[in-house]
Amino acid sequence: MELEECIKGRRSIRRYRDQPVPRAAVDKLLEAGVYAPSGMNIQPWRFVVIQNKETIQLLSRKTKELLLGMPWPENLLKAFSSEEDTIFYGAPLLILIAVKRIEEWKTVNLLDTGLVAENMFLQAYQDGLGSCFIGFGSVLNQDPQLLAQMGVPEDHELLGCLIFGYPAQSPSTRPREARVLGWIE
Repeated sequence: MELEECIKGRRSIRRYRDQPVPRAAVDKLLEAGVYAPSGMNIQPWRFVVIQNKETIQLLSRKTKELLLGMPWPENLLKAFSSEEDTIFYGAPLLILIAVKRIEEWKTVNLLDTGLVAENMFLQAYQDGLGSCFIGFGSVLNQDPQLLAQMGVPEDHELLGCLIFGYPAQSPSTRPREARVLGWIE
């Protein structure tokens, strides 16, 4: 697949077929991720790979429980109250990205996590997998004991929740344009 096609064709997927992602494909995703650039080449990311359906459902339920304790618009409260997996969308693969909690590096770590995610998303798309960044998953930082059960050390924080799987939908690509505020020559 050409790079431009990959960049322009990749969409966030929120419906997946009930089909596991093979280990070789997961390894390719992780490899793509670690080749992302990072501030001063620190490579702060650490991964937790979860393919167990019950564990993903547990994390989804806990995320919704934590979110319901916050003020949200009615449509989100309804989604968070649903019995359906409105957090991880039934994806067969969840990859958590955690970094060591260092306040001075917070912004750099957030950017680095985004770069890792995009590399993994482009690899996934090229390999026929769907993906989505789940921002709501960060509320799991409020339950360090649960994160510890997942393998996230106490001195780390969760910065990325990425889901992957074989798409059960194909959202269309909409045209986009660069909104340039200035062009100085």
